[in-house]
Amino acid sequence: MAIRTRQEQLLDNLNTTGRVTLNNGFGQLGSILVKGTTDVTSSGVIAGAVFVSLTFIEDTVFSSLDAGLIPEVAGLFPTSADAAKGTGIDADAGGNTDNVSFPAGLTIHGRWTGFKLASGKIIAYINY
Repeated sequence: MAIRTRQEQLLDNLNTTGRVTLNNGFGQLGSILVKGTTDVTSSGVIAGAVFVSLTFIEDTVFSSLDAGLIPEVAGLFPTSADAAKGTGIDADAGGNTDNVSFPAGLTIHGRWTGFKLASGKIIAYINY
């Protein structure tokens, strides 16, 4: 698969009338089933892409290391890294995902550039 430029990605959002259409939340670029405990990164798939939804197939725990759950923007999405938490939404900077078990059947939405599982299985949906 060829790496596409950001301009090419943005041009995909123009419909035939010249209006911009955005489909950013549903994983139109694909998905991946993750069953192992290695690092998973969205940049290795398509330049500029992120994981926009995570569906838990089994009860799942993210690694407690900084690579556990990596948000695109610090402070806006759940993360395993204390350094990536922010106070923009919660004055206490929210909690990190260390030792949190996400139950099977749950889907969370956000924008993550990568993650690493400690246990469990998920489907990660990819988009810009």
